[in-house]
Amino acid sequence: MEQATPQPLSFAFDRASGELSATFTPTPGFPPLTLASLKQAMADNGLTKLFHQDSVLNAFVRKLDETKQPQTQVIAHRRDGEFALEVSDDLMTASLTLVAPFGGRAKSVDVVNAIRAQGITYGILHEQLRGALSTGFCNKLVIAQGLMPTPAEPARFESLLEEKQEELSEIDEDAVVSYADMGYLLLVSAGDPLMRRIPPVPGKDGIDIKGGKVPARPIADIQFAKESIGAEPSADDPDLLVAMVPGQPTVIKNGVKINPIIDVENVDLSTGNLTFEGTVRVKGDVMTGMKLHVGGDVIVSGTVEAAEIVAGGNVVVKGGVIGHSEGVTATAGTTAIASRISAKGSVQVMFAESAHIEAADNILVLGNARQCELLAGNEITVGKGNPRTGQIIGGRIEATNVIRANTIGASTGNFTRVQVGLDPYLEEKIAIKEQEYSRKVAELDRTIKQQGYYKLNPDKATPEILFETSDKRKALAYEVKVLLEEVAQMKDGMVAAEDARIIVAKAVYEGVELRIGHEVWPVHSNLTGGTAQLFEGDIRYNPKK
Repeated sequence: MEQATPQPLSFAFDRASGELSATFTPTPGFPPLTLASLKQAMADNGLTKLFHQDSVLNAFVRKLDETKQPQTQVIAHRRDGEFALEVSDDLMTASLTLVAPFGGRAKSVDVVNAIRAQGITYGILHEQLRGALSTGFCNKLVIAQGLMPTPAEPARFESLLEEKQEELSEIDEDAVVSYADMGYLLLVSAGDPLMRRIPPVPGKDGIDIKGGKVPARPIADIQFAKESIGAEPSADDPDLLVAMVPGQPTVIKNGVKINPIIDVENVDLSTGNLTFEGTVRVKGDVMTGMKLHVGGDVIVSGTVEAAEIVAGGNVVVKGGVIGHSEGVTATAGTTAIASRISAKGSVQVMFAESAHIEAADNILVLGNARQCELLAGNEITVGKGNPRTGQIIGGRIEATNVIRANTIGASTGNFTRVQVGLDPYLEEKIAIKEQEYSRKVAELDRTIKQQGYYKLNPDKATPEILFETSDKRKALAYEVKVLLEEVAQMKDGMVAAEDARIIVAKAVYEGVELRIGHEVWPVHSNLTGGTAQLFEGDIRYNPKK
């Protein structure tokens, strides 16, 4: 295209090559060419859409200043648009860089064709793409975005012990609460829930920009910690950790560990009264007014004051039992007692004073027993290994088979009752058996009445019902007969009385009452060591030889 101008500056555009040439002929009366006037001339002729650079235009102007001769030079050229489509290695994004055309052709169609050629079908951001193609330029613009996989949520473990602790701390403001019942120890029983496992949530697969699946990263399915000693997943709910043994729980990573033996410094207001199914070890003392009820053993390294201990196993008190009897009034023939120990097994104490101690098996008092009630299902021994101890002074001592002591009674004449040959729990056993007998008699009576009703109303019962009712009556009648015989035998009261013995190493003092079976022998004068037992139905005391 020829550009005619009366000015010394002219332009020529070659359509084939797309180049724009400028020619300047210095002419008298016209100012020299400057960069500004050159650009203004290009604008006036609509040539600024062609690609040009100031450095090239400046070079043309300087050349004219140097030579003062007519000059022709290519100062601009046509340029088509350009683009670059980048796809990430993970096929999750596609980015477009678009260079605008300078008097040339835009690449919009080429961009769309390139997207199709790359196989990009998912997550195309159409609005962003249209905007970029409309403006003609962009730089690394994300025009397609895949769907990232949803991460999996790992298993979570929530302790349930905080809820139990909160339950323990909840107190009715209107209730009358003993301070001894407000302890801080968190204990659990077998079957108590300890921890809840929230199963993992699997991740969701993603989709790349080519429509392919992007697998979610797998996650390990973590179970309860193997270190959860004393606890296992519930048989009904594998995601619920429950206690298998009673004890004191400790939360560990992904689990709970249970110590089946509770260790405390003292049993006092800081611990509160303890009720526990396992074993309790007390490093110090059991203080006055406290209660300790356990299903296992109790081991006290210190002393037991005016407190109560009930154990399903054995009881060991290394420091002795001191039952303060202040304010406790004794009735005639009894002892004022403030300390109480009861064990399904045996009891061993260093010494005992004003204490009620009962054991289904044996009782061992290493030192002395003063003003105590001792009841044992088997044997009682007072004093062991030290000849200066082993004194039974005052109180009531009962064992089924044998009682051993160094001395019984005191020179001051304290009334002391010692009995063997009878089960000290006989009355309780008889009461339980009589209750069972009464229930069976009542059931037998109902069955007899029912049988009589069927005889008067034969249409009310089938042959099968009549047969079952008859069998039930026979069975109940037999059970009642057996129970009656057992009660009668128990009321006879003799439990191996002929073999029962009271063995004394040193002396029995006046004021002591010896009992064997149903026989009673008041001691009216001091005796040396010996053995008391039944001989032809009477109590006979055989001095040591």
